[in-house]
Amino acid sequence: FGRLLYNYDNRYSLQGNFRADAFDSSKLSKDNRWGYFFSASAGWTFSNESFFKNNIDPSIISFGKIRASWGTNGNVNVLNNYAYTAGISLNSQWYQYGATNAASYGSMPNGIANPDLTWEKSQQIDLGLDLRFFSDRLSLGIDWYKKTTKDLLVSAPVMPESGFSSMTINAGEVENSGLEFELTWKDHIGDFNYSISGNFATLKNKVTYLDPSIERIAGATVEGSSPEVVRCYFEKGEPIWYMRGYKYAGRAADGTALYYTKDGGTTNDPQAEDMTNVGSGLPSVTYGITLNAEYKGIDLTIFGAGEGGNDIYYGLYRTGYNNVAKGVYEDFKDGNMPTAASVAGSGTFWRSSAMVYDGSFFKLKQIQLGYTLPKNITRKAYMENVRAYISLDDFFTFTKYPGLDPENCTQEYNCPGLDKGVYPNMRKMVLGISVTF
Repeated sequence: FGRLLYNYDNRYSLQGNFRADAFDSSKLSKDNRWGYFFSASAGWTFSNESFFKNNIDPSIISFGKIRASWGTNGNVNVLNNYAYTAGISLNSQWYQYGATNAASYGSMPNGIANPDLTWEKSQQIDLGLDLRFFSDRLSLGIDWYKKTTKDLLVSAPVMPESGFSSMTINAGEVENSGLEFELTWKDHIGDFNYSISGNFATLKNKVTYLDPSIERIAGATVEGSSPEVVRCYFEKGEPIWYMRGYKYAGRAADGTALYYTKDGGTTNDPQAEDMTNVGSGLPSVTYGITLNAEYKGIDLTIFGAGEGGNDIYYGLYRTGYNNVAKGVYEDFKDGNMPTAASVAGSGTFWRSSAMVYDGSFFKLKQIQLGYTLPKNITRKAYMENVRAYISLDDFFTFTKYPGLDPENCTQEYNCPGLDKGVYPNMRKMVLGISVTF
């Protein structure tokens, strides 16, 4: 690892980084185990230029900086068990050799070797602008980013004659891009100090390449559910791990479900080719807000966060046996869905967009009120600081999602937005006291 920094007159800054990483032999071969990664950044603090300082009042614009950075990094965490070479494992089947009745275990390769496996590599570019106004009371940060990840390690199908269903290859590419904004106002009115900070980010995600031998890669679903439910897929031209299913068109006059076909028509008996993108668990926007206030020892903090543009699959749970989610049950009960009898065993319905809900939410993560005793009191008791507080954590959630918790609905990396009935974040009331000696 190495880093080089250069700064000239607090106006121009340059930074370069280099690192080399290697894992043990269970990940990659001796020839490919090392990854070499570079990054560089540059900044121009134009508010320190004489033309700026001589013409702009700092009570209007007090700071300005333009930033640019480029860098690479790598990942091999998905590899294990010597995928680059074919090990030998014990075969649990008995084999009989010769004319006698004696039988013995055999051995076989545990996979198809790919000695060309290498690191997944990500490259990111970022352009940013930092500004502060009104004697540093208002600050603004704006960033545009684009990240491209190449040589994704994926599982590719192989010929059945090999005795295996797949092998690991470097065969995918994903692109992420978006904007990030951060705005903060801090000030005081006499003894009252306060600050308000907000952030907002957008995300555009797409799989830009997948080896032509692979149509799509299957991700997670609700294991063991019957009938089957929506499954996520990795496919060129779609968001990473999007939800693939039938597009629900509504309830027919006879109470059955209708679905859109590939050509735009409707039918109650769709075919495999009618399946399409019915949702994505990735949010297109994330945002947050923090408020801090303090007055003569009394302090208040309010922190909230949210996201939008994401979908959640909310249908069947599998916990030893199938359970229909409460919100879905209520929809059937109210007649907003096809008749329960018509879809009870229908894999088509449970794999449709009828079970995909808007997962947008805003949650007040914390509301905390505290009081710090005056120093002249605490020092008499040989204490430096005493603060008592009450906090409400994850108490208030604003969402149209009918499930338990839109923030904590899934733990599947290869199917974000799949609600499998995990426990929601707990609402907590915390009373505490902090003492420093």
